[in-house]
Amino acid sequence: MWKGACSLVGSQDIWQLIVLVVLILMSAFFSSSETALMSLNKIRLRGMVAKNVPRAKKVQKLVENPSRLLGAILVGNNVVNIGASALATSIAIKQFGNNGVGIATGVMTFIVLVFGEITPKTLAAQHSEKISLKVANLLSLIVFILKPITVVLMKITNMILRLFGGKIGSRQPFVTEEEIKAMINVGHEEGVLEVEEREMIHNVFEFGETKVTDVMTPRTYMVAIDKDSSFEQVVEVFKNQRFSRIPVYEDDIDHIIGVLFLKDLFLSKMEEEPFNIENIIKEPYLTIEYKLTTELFREMRAKGIQMAIVIDEYGGTAGVVTIEDLVEEIVGDIYDESDEILHEIELINEGEYAVLGIVKIDDVNDRIGISIYSEEYDSIGGFVFGLFGRLPEEGESIAHEDITFVVEKVHKNRIEKLKIIRIGAINETISD
Repeated sequence: MWKGACSLVGSQDIWQLIVLVVLILMSAFFSSSETALMSLNKIRLRGMVAKNVPRAKKVQKLVENPSRLLGAILVGNNVVNIGASALATSIAIKQFGNNGVGIATGVMTFIVLVFGEITPKTLAAQHSEKISLKVANLLSLIVFILKPITVVLMKITNMILRLFGGKIGSRQPFVTEEEIKAMINVGHEEGVLEVEEREMIHNVFEFGETKVTDVMTPRTYMVAIDKDSSFEQVVEVFKNQRFSRIPVYEDDIDHIIGVLFLKDLFLSKMEEEPFNIENIIKEPYLTIEYKLTTELFREMRAKGIQMAIVIDEYGGTAGVVTIEDLVEEIVGDIYDESDEILHEIELINEGEYAVLGIVKIDDVNDRIGISIYSEEYDSIGGFVFGLFGRLPEEGESIAHEDITFVVEKVHKNRIEKLKIIRIGAINETISD
């Protein structure tokens, strides 16, 4: 029986076998192309295009329209797989009669899975760039030839998507903010990025979500000069505070009329006219407290402004912000030779911290590892003030959950400095 079956194999059967092999190779081509192009690193692809790598532009053009690309690949892959299965079944029936259907099904399932799917896709995932560049020319031609078919299929698909409430043409960004942050953390763990570099990049992302009220110096900590001050009084303020510019107010700090620059102050002294602060101040630049820092930074940089007065919703002065304050949100604190370096949060002992009252609650949580939440207060000093319900005296303490706050310095109706003691951390140290 087997000899009889083999004798039936003629030149036509050999050609059918050759066509079958070609179809399986085409299946491998489509499978590897799909995996390679869909897993391709888009950032590296842009780099290859910039370096004029051969066929990189064709690859970029293919992935620019993923729906059409995927449609063409799936049409091609299904056509060759179905064609291969049909041809294999035909050959098997000729050789084995009715048993040929079962044999063809089993054999083709194995061949398509191993040689048409798993192997080519695995290789493509490992060498996505190399394979993408190799298949670019042929695949571009196939996409062009199959365009009429894929257009019709996409329209039908879109109609079905609408029926089920799907979004048409919605595309996700090829890289998200969270993915970039994850890559930065991995880069740090692998030693590619230093701690400072990692923190700076993370700060850039946070900068885009930060509001002016989060970075400004509040009005209670502002240094300002009365417009009726004498030259000597103004010089004394500049000497004590060591600022290069100071706001000037009329009557009270809610009425800022200008900003006085140190250089203009000394230039005015060279003139013979009587000193009048209103003649040398610059017009103040006003902004609102809930503006995004990115917007304010863009405005101040474009107009060459170094200081902005922050106005609250009632038109009063909420605080002041400088271009240096904004830059420090990204690069960290900047000091010059004349600055007195004050550590906002300083570790004293295990579980004990000295903290300035002006520090934001979020910053205290991040640095110390606690979870304080308040809708009423932004600063840790304000939060502790709220716990007391009155202005506390220096040396007083109050407990909140497993934390004890000790007031160390009070100035002008506000808590200027305090100590935070984490009871839990101290107990852990003792037990160790």
